[in-house]
Amino acid sequence: MSDSYFWPMQEGINEVIATTRFHAAPMGIICRDERVMMAVFRTSHTAVLIEETGMVVANIIHDPVLFVRTAFSDLESAELTEFEVADTKVCRLSCADSWVVYRSRIEQKTELKLLVRLDPVQIILTQTTMTPINRGLNSIIEASVHGTRYVNTRDPDLKQLIDHHVDLVKRCGGERELLALRLLLEYIG
Repeated sequence: MSDSYFWPMQEGINEVIATTRFHAAPMGIICRDERVMMAVFRTSHTAVLIEETGMVVANIIHDPVLFVRTAFSDLESAELTEFEVADTKVCRLSCADSWVVYRSRIEQKTELKLLVRLDPVQIILTQTTMTPINRGLNSIIEASVHGTRYVNTRDPDLKQLIDHHVDLVKRCGGERELLALRLLLEYIG
């Protein structure tokens, strides 16, 4: 199968910042078996808003600080831009490199998660520069995912995973990744 089915996402899990109304949170967009999906914890603001609105915007960014901030706190309203698509008001990150507006449809509901099917409504690609892979950015994203669970459980296995990614950020990251790391460590205590 061709990756063009998922365009502009790639097959696998794509890390984006999802916006639903005026809420933003890191989220994985899953592209497999000719389907674009999200698995969302039912207790999250994102899940509630997806159920209410039926829309989600996948913001494509490369700023590690924004990934950490949206994982642990709310953004200021000035950091979001409201616009209309298909007669529906949605929001995107004002600083997004590109974004995709998806109509969302809940395909499965369990006690813990929603499995949400995503169908593209609008794709805006504004990024004009190529961004190579930065292992520090990847490790910030991984540490943030583990960190959101760690703050609730204090699971030592999660802490060990976080520490592994902290070491990688220190070795591989640039100034923004190191700033994001300091912010992450503050959030997780």
